[in-house]
Amino acid sequence: MKIEKKKLAIILGFLGLIPFYALTIFYFLSNFNDYIVEVYLFYSNIILAFICGTQWSKILNVNLPNSNLILTTSVTIPIIAFALDFFSNQNINMVFYIITFFAINLIDAKIFKETTNLWYLTLRKRLTFLVIISQVANLFAVNAYRFF
Repeated sequence: MKIEKKKLAIILGFLGLIPFYALTIFYFLSNFNDYIVEVYLFYSNIILAFICGTQWSKILNVNLPNSNLILTTSVTIPIIAFALDFFSNQNINMVFYIITFFAINLIDAKIFKETTNLWYLTLRKRLTFLVIISQVANLFAVNAYRFF
């Protein structure tokens, strides 16, 4: 049975949320094991790099104002996230991811604005919202644990 590309993209997008929420739940169940947060941040970085990579073909094939800046940003963001994973604490990383996932969604809205891409923008908005909720929950959990 062949599945339609659009439907497959939606399924895969929502399946990609599973590690965000599973790792959040495991963090609570593990009695606040920092290793789980590190895995969570690593997964966040992978997804961030993937999303930035999906923007490349669109940026390169569509005539956009500031396309060089947008392309440079889509490359720079995962590099900064990677560096932060090594040189900053979990709070800074999570706040960075919250802001960055939101910003990447704004870039998507700018480059995928044709009516043929409305389904994709809707999907990205929903997925981004759910990822940000997960990030905020982890940020709260990491900081709440320190008070107990």
